Amino acid sequence: MKSFFPSIFHRDDPRSAIDNIFNDFSREWLSNWPNSRLDKHHVIPAIDVKEYGEYFEIKAELPDMSEKDIEVDIQGTYLSIRGEKKYEQESDEKGYHLRERAFGTFHRQIPLGFSVDVEQVTAKYAKGVLSIHVPKPIEMQHDVKKIKVKFEE
Repeated sequence: MKSFFPSIFHRDDPRSAIDNIFNDFSREWLSNWPNSRLDKHHVIPAIDVKEYGEYFEIKAELPDMSEKDIEVDIQGTYLSIRGEKKYEQESDEKGYHLRERAFGTFHRQIPLGFSVDVEQVTAKYAKGVLSIHVPKPIEMQHDVKKIKVKFEE
């Protein structure tokens, strides 16, 4: 007779089987969570998008990166931020030599919802923060007009 339970439950030690299932689930679930920080080298930059009257401002926290590590582009109605974070530490003290290296790449894509004049987009990097200004199309820049609502009794 075929069992409805996975074969993992048929091991001699049910407790370790359950622990393995839980650990596998946790590891898989956390690795896919957008803001998870599994270790200090894991790279998922925090991004803020703010809307102002004539433009959008996108800020990405990218500490300790250089110009060659960051790439910004616009394709269609999407803004993409790509980069590679490199970490290297070297220590030479009494009795031991330590050298650690870690690398991580990231790609964040932000849907703008409109076509952009790429020549008008500006980007700057200062103090670990990438700031991108994306002007809105003229038709989106108009002030909001309030409409008076008439109440009838």
